[in-house]
Amino acid sequence: MRNNILPRVVAIGVISAVAVATAGSAGAATPAADPGVSKSEIVIGTTTPLTGPASPGYKDVAPAANAYFTYVNSKGGINGRKIKLVVKDDQYNPALTKKVTSELILSDKIFALYGALGTPTHSAVVADLNRRGIPDIFINTGGVSFDSPKKYPTTFPYFPSYTVEAKVMSYYIQNDATLNAKTKCLMYQEGEFGDNAMAGFNAAGLSFATTTSYFSGQQVAPFTSQVTKLAQANCDLVVFFGVTSATAQLLGTAAKAGFRPTWMVTSVGSDPSVLSGSLGAAANALLAGVYTPSFLVPIQDTTNPYVSQMKAIADANGLPWNFYTYYGINTAYVLAQALKAAGPNLTRAGLIDALQTKAATFRSAAVVPMNISAKSHQGLTGYWMGKYNTSGQVERLTPYIMTATSAASGTAKQATFKPGAPTSKLLP
Repeated sequence: MRNNILPRVVAIGVISAVAVATAGSAGAATPAADPGVSKSEIVIGTTTPLTGPASPGYKDVAPAANAYFTYVNSKGGINGRKIKLVVKDDQYNPALTKKVTSELILSDKIFALYGALGTPTHSAVVADLNRRGIPDIFINTGGVSFDSPKKYPTTFPYFPSYTVEAKVMSYYIQNDATLNAKTKCLMYQEGEFGDNAMAGFNAAGLSFATTTSYFSGQQVAPFTSQVTKLAQANCDLVVFFGVTSATAQLLGTAAKAGFRPTWMVTSVGSDPSVLSGSLGAAANALLAGVYTPSFLVPIQDTTNPYVSQMKAIADANGLPWNFYTYYGINTAYVLAQALKAAGPNLTRAGLIDALQTKAATFRSAAVVPMNISAKSHQGLTGYWMGKYNTSGQVERLTPYIMTATSAASGTAKQATFKPGAPTSKLLP
């Protein structure tokens, strides 16, 4: 069923569901002056790689978000309005991102952009979105530059920045005697992704015996030279900052070369369903023992009410249950709460105000605090550390979480956080 859903997203670019407002809605919807809002509808846009080398995994996010919106629409929508999601395939190409974002703004008349994916791609459009006053909600990148309320007042990250993640990795390594004693090395994706990671490691005081890199798009070829460099440096702990398709190339190339260090992989780079598409039956064996941070309730914990309800939505729509569908449903749920909090007279300014004043009250499957205010658009603030088992599941290692800021100074610290329970029936 997965293959039946995605072509529909690409072909028509619009996913919506018909719903009628219930008598118990929060208030009568009234027309607003901003584009993309009518008495009965809210038009939201997104850009993401549905095709191309960066599409594995990421192509599942938009259909998952839409599955949640369709569910909400079937229950009466938000303040009497249904959500229409317009999806544009940018193939992780900044030039194409500019083109399709312009289409969303000028042709589709979106009210807000949601979940736009990628640091280099979103960098090509973020200034224009802010110049136009378009809410740019829960971008799917950990690029630190997007957390700048003065420069980008309408842009709101969701997941923790790459600098925060590097600080968290550093904290865990430095406080684990076995890991800290190893010869530590780093491989990263060039550009802001890797630069942000390096800033975090430097702030935390974690140094590496050697570093190597790859550029975005290079993951379609084996990482032979990079693995050779890491092996020659006798690296026995390799930290990797790259996308999941690149992780597959790295693990596969290293296995063929007989290079078997301990691995620690960024949270956005280790989904087993994507790795199995490249590595086949060997995926779980290669993943076993790999460390990775996470900020969500473990995906296999179906006793958790967030996981069980989000998985039910994915299953009902024939979607694979992986990190990307889980993440897509989760962020759509948070956006729906923000839209409801903005009130029946929905405006762009009202949505931005709701995010900056009420984000701490929004429920989600994240187990770390969210920091959004008029002074900071950081989003989520930390991680717990986990390790893959032989079944391809991440088992949580730390009962605590580790939090940090995206600043170029400062380190991570231990913290505790008890998230609230989901709203009734996972509705906003």
